[in-house]
Amino acid sequence: MSSNNRILYSCQVPSIVGLGKGKGAHAAYNSHAKGMVHGVQSIGITTNFNLEQAFELGQLEIYENIEGTPDVEVTMEKFIDGYPLMYLLASTGVTGSNASGLIARSKERCDVSLGIFGEEFNNVASATPNAGDAEVQVYMSGMYISSISYNIPVDGTCTESITLVGNSKEWLGNGLATNVNMSGEAVNTFNGADAPKALGVTGAFGPSGGLQRREDVLMEHSILPVGIQGVHGTGLGNAYRESEVHYAADASIAAQNAARANAKFTGSGLGVHVQSVSISTDFSREDVFELGKKTPYYRPANFPIEVSTEIEAITTSGDFITGLENGDPKLYETIASGNNTGEENIFFTLRGGITIDCGTKNRLASVSYGGADATGGNASCTYSYTNFNDLDVKQIGHNHSGIMGPADVVLEIPETDASSFFRANDSENEA
Repeated sequence: MSSNNRILYSCQVPSIVGLGKGKGAHAAYNSHAKGMVHGVQSIGITTNFNLEQAFELGQLEIYENIEGTPDVEVTMEKFIDGYPLMYLLASTGVTGSNASGLIARSKERCDVSLGIFGEEFNNVASATPNAGDAEVQVYMSGMYISSISYNIPVDGTCTESITLVGNSKEWLGNGLATNVNMSGEAVNTFNGADAPKALGVTGAFGPSGGLQRREDVLMEHSILPVGIQGVHGTGLGNAYRESEVHYAADASIAAQNAARANAKFTGSGLGVHVQSVSISTDFSREDVFELGKKTPYYRPANFPIEVSTEIEAITTSGDFITGLENGDPKLYETIASGNNTGEENIFFTLRGGITIDCGTKNRLASVSYGGADATGGNASCTYSYTNFNDLDVKQIGHNHSGIMGPADVVLEIPETDASSFFRANDSENEA
């Protein structure tokens, strides 16, 4: 049992590994640090035993208080810092170049552990009195991804949040039935010198790494919805003003797109001043039971899965979103009469080698205008888009498992006329 008087951030560390690799002879972190999660800001564990009451005629007292299958929920938030994303760590089984989207990753399960070390040490790697092992460890097996979200703010650091659900939680430790598996060999990187990972990315994306902040959003490698005021065109870098792109007026469309995407812009060249981006989805899992077994045999994602993208931008003239009962006349040529919105492409790239692709079928669900009140501040518009089943998150330098991989891992960007300018390479080991 732990000798601590309290638990603080410096004496606990989580890990996420593939299903069946978090305990016993197959414990991944017994031999290497592949499952350790860096940059974690918070973790919470909730267990619900799903009690059901039964009564009977003839007595007021309860007949039986029936215990159901325990529901275990883990919530975590981490900085986007060059280390593997939790979403990738939790879905290590996906394979192939086209198997990294929502459908493939929704099927994967993982093992999650939280090790608690001695509070008297500056870091967990120094906790040698227990032979470098966690004093106690909570081990949760067979966890499914329940929800994920990415927050890219104008102030602060970009973050990833994840919720995992399952039906098994076990406490391990000296004096308990089973000893801990989270060893010093796995946690030795948390030695007081741990820092955000600097990926050795070269080429179009340049040197990268560290905590990702507003300056690390590569707008020239991103695509915003054209419905947002100030956004032009559909290719990479379409958030820049047309006037800032220097190309011949009579150039081909391919040449124009290439010039737009390949131009070197300053912040003043942006046609829209984005303040924050939030991308999230919930897998809406439900238990599937069968006769002869108390525990669910599967917890499938409930498709279709809605993917929400919220973009807030400072406005200089309004949201310019038309909402007419007969539809926007500007859309009549391409969209059936009566519509005010169309399908949009949303794609973001971070300097740390992360792309978040929401596909091409995002539709504006709502827009709000506010701010610039009598107490000060700027007017802003918040655009909320939705699509279904389309969210692909990749990370350069990491393979599908989310573990550090070879330097030639591909970071895919949308197929546009200008995309060849930014292709990292042509490997299939993309993140």
